[in-house]
Amino acid sequence: MDSNSRIWLAISRLWLKPAFYTHIISAICTLVAIAIFIVNYKKVLQLKPIQLIEIFLLLAIAIAAHGKSHIMLEQQYGYDPIAYL
Repeated sequence: MDSNSRIWLAISRLWLKPAFYTHIISAICTLVAIAIFIVNYKKVLQLKPIQLIEIFLLLAIAIAAHGKSHIMLEQQYGYDPIAYL
């Protein structure tokens, strides 16, 4: 079995699990936040240092939560997309 079919087999087992949808939504929201950050970088650079720290901390929390979701999906369902690379 090649790596693509193993990935799709793992996803087919997960698609009804709420944790999988939460993981996908987390990824989409984080990517949208990063895109908005990049598009508005000139405005972001004009913020006060404390506001920049708050933004980066919020981004760090979002990335950490998404990472924990990866760990949970791997432990509960055996879904580890990085192993297929």
